Amino acid sequence: MNELIQQVRDLVETPVNILGEPIQVFQIVSLILTLTATLLVAGSLHRWFRHLFNRLRMPQDIQNRLLALLFLIIVIVGGGLAFRFAGISTGFLSKLFHYPLTELFQPPKKTVEIGESGEASPIETVEGDGSLTLARLFFAFVIIFGMFILSKYLQWVLRRQVLQDFQIARHTQFILLRFFHFTLITIGVLIALSAVGVSFTTLAIIFGGLSIGIGFGLQNIASNLISGFILIFERPIKIGDLVEIMDVDIFGRVSSINLRSTIIVSLDEKEIIVPNSQLISESVHNLTHDSPRFRLRVPVGVSYGSDVEIVRTAIIEAAHEHPTVIKASNPTMENVTPPFVRFVSFGESSLDFELLAWIPDSFRRFDIASDLHFLIWKKFKEYDVTIPFPQRDVHFYPKEEK
Repeated sequence: MNELIQQVRDLVETPVNILGEPIQVFQIVSLILTLTATLLVAGSLHRWFRHLFNRLRMPQDIQNRLLALLFLIIVIVGGGLAFRFAGISTGFLSKLFHYPLTELFQPPKKTVEIGESGEASPIETVEGDGSLTLARLFFAFVIIFGMFILSKYLQWVLRRQVLQDFQIARHTQFILLRFFHFTLITIGVLIALSAVGVSFTTLAIIFGGLSIGIGFGLQNIASNLISGFILIFERPIKIGDLVEIMDVDIFGRVSSINLRSTIIVSLDEKEIIVPNSQLISESVHNLTHDSPRFRLRVPVGVSYGSDVEIVRTAIIEAAHEHPTVIKASNPTMENVTPPFVRFVSFGESSLDFELLAWIPDSFRRFDIASDLHFLIWKKFKEYDVTIPFPQRDVHFYPKEEK
């Protein structure tokens, strides 16, 4: 029994050579147990603080950030205490953090030097400046994490103190802030890669090659992204505008403008996803760019025997009976006139007139035009005005006998 106890004691006190430092087994066991206890304490505190935050009705996003920060602090402090309790020297930690990680993926090498005495002695390899180490990885993580925190703070400042002063639309704010966030994160990643030893020359060569290959494959996407920025900053169309794309016969109201595409809701409440490049390269009729008002044109034809003054009166009365049509001019509404009738032409079988009336919402123009057709038909019945239909007189002549 005493021999077994002595063997266990010898095993525990036996030093293990790790990175040139003698580390005893009981120190490793103590380190593992302390780290395990640290993780258990961190998990318990994480659950307790989440319960506390829920009772305080704290927003979920703030909860997640505070809990992640708390967990990180506990792990870092616990890790430091674990190494201290285990009695591991700071020299070992320094070697551990500066040990080249690439050596872990290479076969062990034993380099010897033959001295003057003819005896072999080991040569200590010196870490190169470009070696990937834990210290550099940790520093790169700190850079990316710090850039993420900086991005969140600057987004909050821009949203509260800059974008609102310029009265930029909410969707435009969202797009600009997301672009700003990804730009900062990209800068942070590039700095982090440089911190771990990747040179900017290498990155330039890699990204240059990728840009050529990706450029051909993502040419349309890049075109849509650039067009998206043009739509955001130049603002030829805005959310709520009623647009008509001439070449593809798309008509509807703009509901969302994104970096790659724009969503248009048609008259039958169907969402149409239109690439932004199409809105830039093709002819787009914006019916509500400056104002939602719209001048409606309703063509009307009557027979040649009709009294043109009665026709004018009937059409004007029909327009005034519709509740949506703007009846009188208003100084606040520039270029808006009361309904009037224009004599267009002498047609083949009819006198052609046109009702011009302003309506407050161009999105309802088809429904209002239909209502006006009903009202005009009713007025023509009252005034005994005839609506002609195309007709032709065909004369047959007997064939002359030869």
